[in-house]
Amino acid sequence: MKTLIIGSGMSGATAARLLADGGHGVQVLECRDHAGGNCHDEDQGGVRLHQYGPHLFHTNDEQVWNFLSRFTAWTDYRHRVVADTRLGRISIPYNLRTEAQLGRRLTDEEIRDLVFVEYSSKQWGVPWEEMPAAITGRVPTRRENDDDGYFTDRFQGQPKDGYAALFERMLEGIPVQLGVEKDAWRKEAAGADLVIYTGKIDEYFGYCHGQLPYRSLRFEHTRTTERLPHAVINQCNALPWTRIYDHRWFSESAGQAGALIDKAKTGLVTGDALPQETVITKEYPMAHDRTNDPYYPMPFGEGMALYQRYKEFADAEPRTIFLGRLATYSYLDMWMAVAQARVKLREFIRS
Repeated sequence: MKTLIIGSGMSGATAARLLADGGHGVQVLECRDHAGGNCHDEDQGGVRLHQYGPHLFHTNDEQVWNFLSRFTAWTDYRHRVVADTRLGRISIPYNLRTEAQLGRRLTDEEIRDLVFVEYSSKQWGVPWEEMPAAITGRVPTRRENDDDGYFTDRFQGQPKDGYAALFERMLEGIPVQLGVEKDAWRKEAAGADLVIYTGKIDEYFGYCHGQLPYRSLRFEHTRTTERLPHAVINQCNALPWTRIYDHRWFSESAGQAGALIDKAKTGLVTGDALPQETVITKEYPMAHDRTNDPYYPMPFGEGMALYQRYKEFADAEPRTIFLGRLATYSYLDMWMAVAQARVKLREFIRS
């Protein structure tokens, strides 16, 4: 079977590997000049820069973990996040450490107002009062322990050699064309038995029902010798960026990170306390239009209703499988993208 895959992010690369391992002919087309989609990273003077925002792998799915472990060893990275709020810098998600930092116990409503209202309004571009329950209802509950790890999944880590190396190994032996024109795949698709599409579903159908709403991001990267005392600091305040992060942390193991945290003070610290040059990034959310990249679907309200109209068209496509965050208009973590590809392609792949 000859398969054409549009996009080489986590969904496209997983599909390519699964199908190639199943004995099928595979060709991958990618608009960007690199594979990996938004998961791409690159070495910049000894700092592994997550060009499109930090990607932090975590899952409870052992099959997904084992699949990706074919292509990388892992650094035992455990993600921790703090937030700058009107009550100072605190650990999140809210836990007993947070209560110790604040000196008192907050109610659920106080946690919501302190941590989520302004942050979510910036992130989604919608006032909290106007947000649907699909978002406000996802506010996490408090933890009745002192676990300040952001994720609690059984398997956590960062690819030891980076995401770019992981994707290079996943796509080994598979023809990949980079930097192709956005609609070039349409001509190629005519000669394919199967098309795997991982781009925007509204774009696939020529925006015939209108453009789906997404949120985009702008990144402000700064190279500096001043390290952040934490990997990621959320800005739960009126600042225009939602978070600021230090890329060097993402390559540190849990043990190394813990040792650095013990040395760090609040705020920025000099290279004497946290040595080595790094890249600090401020992340600004913004509306998506056709001049920038889509990052987050807005699968609620008018967005979800519009998607359902496109999905009816997609379900009627006889030889196209839609995979990934953009094509299925859903918020997928990396492990979910792998799992989704495994499920949707199960009839074509070896167990």
